[in-house]
Formats: sequence, structure tokens, C-alpha cells
Amino acid sequence: MKLKEIETKEILINPFSMIEDDWFLITSAINGKVNTMTAASGALGHMFRKNVAYINVRPERYTHDFIEASQILSLSFFDNTQKNKEILGYLGRTSGREEDKITKSGLTLSYYEEIPYFEEAHTVFLCRCLFRQPYTSKGFLDKNVEDYYYPKRDYHDMYVCEILKTLIRSNPK
Repeated sequence: MKLKEIETKEILINPFSMIEDDWFLITSAINGKVNTMTAASGALGHMFRKNVAYINVRPERYTHDFIEASQILSLSFFDNTQKNKEILGYLGRTSGREEDKITKSGLTLSYYEEIPYFEEAHTVFLCRCLFRQPYTSKGFLDKNVEDYYYPKRDYHDMYVCEILKTLIRSNPK
């Protein structure tokens, strides 16, 4: 499956199902080392006069260290299949600190310049971080959301990332 570059504004997707149902990998590299994590929440939009993706990463996640150091990353979206759910589930449960989970996943790692991504994805956004804001209790206007998602008060950092390039599968299924 070959990926081809398109203009970001030309992409025809349903961001709601793509983010929640397909899931995606947030992948970053530092000093020749790559780490990835699974995500199933975020947003796509327009901010700071740029096309952007909003992602959430907890500071204790290994990938957070990579994002903070490099400030570049990819978001790789996969078809919603049982096989992909198993692979992405594994990549979300397993820490890259403990094992080479990317190799064990069987996915093919590629690079666009310095940004790592996965060839099996149907859509890839290559991004540069513009803004980071930690969630705090003070920010929650609906305390039920905070209590449900953060009972331990282990908040995410939200990143606003400029989408530099968009890659899509050239041979859609």
C-alpha cells in the first residue's frame, strides 16, 4: 500500500469516525529512536491560521518524552479491522521503554524527512507542535467529565500540532 501526498484541505474524511472508531498512532523520534502510542481521541481543525490536529498525551507516557524533545510527530490512522485493533491495542498497552514494540507489532516504519510514520495507515498527518497546555482541574466546567475521565487526576497535556503534510493510501480498499 503506497501512500501519496495530497493537500490537507483536499482530504475527504469523517474525523469523528476516523478518530474514535479507526484509532491512530502518535509516533515521534529522538536520537534515532522511535516510539509510538495508540490514541482514540483528539480533533482536527483550524487554529493559528494553520490546519491543525489536537492530541492528548499523558506526561507519564514514554511518547510524551519524544514529543517534548523533537516537537515533530505523525498521526497514522488505520482501517477499523479486528487485526488492526489487536495491533493498536498491543501498541497502546505496551511501553516502548520495556520492549521493541514497533518491531513486534509487524508494522512497517517509514520516514518523511525526520518524521516517522507507518506505511499500513490509510491516512497520515505529519505534524509540528505549536502549543502545549496541561489539563487542570480548574479548566473543567463540567466536573462530571473530570470525575469520569480523570478520577485519579492524572491529566493529559493537550498539543496543538500544525499539519505539515497529509499522506493517504493511493489504492483505497
